[in-house]
Amino acid sequence: MSPSERVCSPDELRAEGIIAEAFDPRSMQPLVERIRAELGFTKQDEVRLSVANPRDEATIAREIDEHLHLTAEVRLFLEGEGVYDVRATDERWVRIWVGPGDALLIPEKRYHRFLPSANVLLRYLQPYAERGSLTPLYRASSEETRAG
Repeated sequence: MSPSERVCSPDELRAEGIIAEAFDPRSMQPLVERIRAELGFTKQDEVRLSVANPRDEATIAREIDEHLHLTAEVRLFLEGEGVYDVRATDERWVRIWVGPGDALLIPEKRYHRFLPSANVLLRYLQPYAERGSLTPLYRASSEETRAG
């Protein structure tokens, strides 16, 4: 772990506005309904990406660059694993390991990046309000913002 990273407890994550919780992928509908009601989300996508599929390479590469969205980003992981790096309010990285059965909410306008594990299928459910609100807005690239 580099000096610009830190490990956070669930309470510290909540204080940062980040929600991380576990769920049973076989019975996730109550969680999906709660998220949709709390955030006013009306749509959702089931996303499947494979680091072994050349057609998915560009999508995965965009996830690795530090970016933000104008609304909260929610992902419910069903398959695969990876790491979310989220900028804390003090600009240090908060690193969150995710895998099947993990739900993650990144607050709106919070810089983050996602690094999937190599050679795996990644499948997650992503509720949202409007597709345009998930458009990534990238931070100027530097040694600090690049995934490493």
